Amino acid sequence: MSTLKTPLCELLGIQYPILQAGMGGVAFGPLAAAVSQAGGMGTIAAISPTPQRVEQEIVLARSLTKKPICVDIGFPARAPKEVAEVKLDELPGPIRQLQLEVEAMGIKVRAVDDQAMSIDDAKAKLEICFRHKVEVVACALGTPKWAVDECHAHGVKVIGIVGSARHAQSAMRNGADVIVVQGTEGGGHTGDVGLITLLAEVLEFATVPVVAAGGIVKGAQIAGVLTQGAQGVWVGTRFINTLESSVGNNYKQSILEAGYDRTIRSLLFDGLYVRQIKNRFTEVWEGHDDEMLPYPLQRLAMGPVRFAAAAADMKDHQPLPAGQGSSIIRDILPAGEVLARLVSETIAALRAAQQSVQFS
Repeated sequence: MSTLKTPLCELLGIQYPILQAGMGGVAFGPLAAAVSQAGGMGTIAAISPTPQRVEQEIVLARSLTKKPICVDIGFPARAPKEVAEVKLDELPGPIRQLQLEVEAMGIKVRAVDDQAMSIDDAKAKLEICFRHKVEVVACALGTPKWAVDECHAHGVKVIGIVGSARHAQSAMRNGADVIVVQGTEGGGHTGDVGLITLLAEVLEFATVPVVAAGGIVKGAQIAGVLTQGAQGVWVGTRFINTLESSVGNNYKQSILEAGYDRTIRSLLFDGLYVRQIKNRFTEVWEGHDDEMLPYPLQRLAMGPVRFAAAAADMKDHQPLPAGQGSSIIRDILPAGEVLARLVSETIAALRAAQQSVQFS
């Protein structure tokens, strides 16, 4: 059995310093359990689903593995107290066009129960985590002190996910046990600073373990950020293309086909910056940037067509959040096999560096 350890492993109770990202619509019980069972840290995405669905996925993961798991909950600073507070008067033209095209292909666009915008919802999901003794909670889109304090009171470790050095400082001040720094290469919600620079910035002042994220799909990349000072990696897109991920085959195939220039970082997904693969879902907004709404109105407006197209696995009309590393993903494998390969590639890269670099 291979050995790849950093102090992060002992802190989180895992064998390898590889954490699977909590990707919305992708990372539910089966994927999280498979990654944890293989020695990494599996994460359940809990931003959009209802509290009831989150609880079901935690129970499912617990039935598949006894190893530690993480749950990723959203705490955006601009979130209202309740979803009912958000009012939408009219849909922007690009969204109306998308709905027409999706319904023309026989897919019904209906209202959806997107729970991502409510602080009350986030609190309910935290209580579920405490009830089921989840070991780790990841805070996305913000790491509020009240949430960290609640987690610590229940013996739960907290990961703060950030896209800037300023946000890393804030998460540390608020008591986060681990900081994930995501470079702009990453898929989904992401900042505008490249990983190597962002990691160097945060390592200058970090007082807790720092984990690197953004475009990481190969072990050589993991070796690189470990030698830079990261204690682990947070890997997303590589785990989309696994048998256990919850998206359809068209989504996975889009990643296999993606070239180096096929992702775009834009506000169109929900009013916050998201990196995704370009398709009709993104192209319909070209020339209509002025019609985008601020968060959370954009998320509310996009919800029905976004969820309908994703449920039908429509290759051209569903959103395809993915990182720039998509262009070097070549296969769809079991999650445990992906993890094992990342570990072996990392070890090989570290050994190769010892042989090829002379220093004294």
